[in-house]
Amino acid sequence: MKKAILIALALVAASFAALAQNTNEIDSTYANRSTVDSTLVGKNIFNVLGDKNSSASREGKVVIDQTDAVAKAMSNHIARNASRSKTGYRIRIFFDNKQDARAKSEKVAASFKAQHPGIAVYRAYENPYFKVTVGDFRSKEDARKFLNSIKGSYPSGFIVRERINYSVL
Repeated sequence: MKKAILIALALVAASFAALAQNTNEIDSTYANRSTVDSTLVGKNIFNVLGDKNSSASREGKVVIDQTDAVAKAMSNHIARNASRSKTGYRIRIFFDNKQDARAKSEKVAASFKAQHPGIAVYRAYENPYFKVTVGDFRSKEDARKFLNSIKGSYPSGFIVRERINYSVL
């Protein structure tokens, strides 16, 4: 019994040692992120692969063997969930309840849009505060990185968890 346990421990130790030696190979495998083919954004992959003129079909032969019920179920699922919002993170760059808060929130939103044209800006009034939040970040780390980049212009900015609009990948 003791020999079996010792052999098992030795095998585990040997596998950890082998893993430690190959750490660089494993890390490099996951370091490269694939890029999204912008010609396929917003398209139904089943239709693209079936199209004989598409670049995906010309590069190799892809045969999708499925019933119409599967394609219809997938289309219905996408249509039902298209307007569904997800929880993510935004950065609150302004909130105030003074008499001039409305005008200030408009000014802050316009200023941010001018400085960062690709980032979404949201103004809201939740009694008694006027609020300006920016961005639609899927992870807190992405929000933190962006917050650090704008901290000079918006030193009172902070991360909030809200329902966000996911962008198309």
